[in-house]
Amino acid sequence: MVLAGKKKTVLKSETSKDLVCPKCNSKNTTKISIFGIYKHLVHIPFISGGKSGKSICTHCQETYKLSNMPATIKLVYYELKETTKTPIWFFSGLIVVKVLILLKIFSRYI
Repeated sequence: MVLAGKKKTVLKSETSKDLVCPKCNSKNTTKISIFGIYKHLVHIPFISGGKSGKSICTHCQETYKLSNMPATIKLVYYELKETTKTPIWFFSGLIVVKVLILLKIFSRYI
């Protein structure tokens, strides 16, 4: 049983209307996905591990990670990444721990 680790989940996906696949020259087939990475303890998310992404052509199945992504796709990727927010539930374990600590502190005064 794994007690701690990292998990990845899709935060946002978008098929760009303007991009042309560099491999098959198909237009309107490049899907860009932004993934959120979070660190968990007993499958409860504690802190965000950042965002990453990849693009895939739905026509020829060519996949690009950020390191080998063409400049035109990379520009659209960064625009999508900027508009994608990290969900609050990535910090749910941390929030619960803080609330429990505050309850313990303030229970002395009640």
